Amino acid sequence: MRLSTSTNLLDKVYDEFGVISPESCLEQCLEAGFKVLDYNFCDQGRPGRPIAQDDWYEYICKFKKFADELGVTFSQTHLHMYDPNDPRITDHGWERELVQRSIVCSGVLGAEWAVTHPLHQHKPSYSRQDYMQLNLDYYGPMLDQVGKLGYGLSLENMVQWDNEYVYACNGEDLAELADAFNRPNVGICWDFGHANLSVRDQAAELRKIGSRLKSTHIADNHGHADEHLAPFYGHVDWHQMMRVLKEINYKGDFTYEIQAFSSPLPVELRRTMTAHVADIGKYLIRLYEE
Repeated sequence: MRLSTSTNLLDKVYDEFGVISPESCLEQCLEAGFKVLDYNFCDQGRPGRPIAQDDWYEYICKFKKFADELGVTFSQTHLHMYDPNDPRITDHGWERELVQRSIVCSGVLGAEWAVTHPLHQHKPSYSRQDYMQLNLDYYGPMLDQVGKLGYGLSLENMVQWDNEYVYACNGEDLAELADAFNRPNVGICWDFGHANLSVRDQAAELRKIGSRLKSTHIADNHGHADEHLAPFYGHVDWHQMMRVLKEINYKGDFTYEIQAFSSPLPVELRRTMTAHVADIGKYLIRLYEE
């Protein structure tokens, strides 16, 4: 298991994006001990950010060269978030374009897995089988494309905020969906923060997923909001989580998604914060290895 973090660790200061460039993020993370990263296209596709520009392809090729020179690799990415069934979206063409760009860029970066959200927008008349078919129809053609680019899709667990069922918020839904694709380039990403809001027993859900687990979003919270905190700053039992990851023989990386933990900090304090969360990650990885 390797220590990894999303590029969103340093990108945002409060609500302002791009304060620290992805290039500076790589340099600071490498200094703290991160040699593996997750490129977050959700943030970098925002207005004014690199993937939203006309020269996005030239940018990502240049960025990959920069990462190679540093000795930094990208084991996973996070595709642009887009659900064609979301009634709040007004420009579907642009959203599809950002998804397509993130797919191509993930291939350029040499990612093994690209994390994406299963389609889960609430439909009162839909059964679990209906949601599964919705995802099979939407992601089937995408899997053909990412397969040709040499990587796979990792389906992330969603959040169930209250008692109203949300598809793919648990291990059973995700395992069933991954199996239904019946393709080697489909896996699961477990977001521990999402799960702390949605399920009673994360260990049981992870056991249902088993070898399908290919990637992680490591984050903590207090069980009331998706706070994206560092481990031990919320209520997740991390000692138990590392034991279960060992039990199911998880082979992927330990990848932070803790942007809200860092975003309130002034830029001047980011280096010590990055070193601190790296130390936490190294400690938990040692537990896994021992």
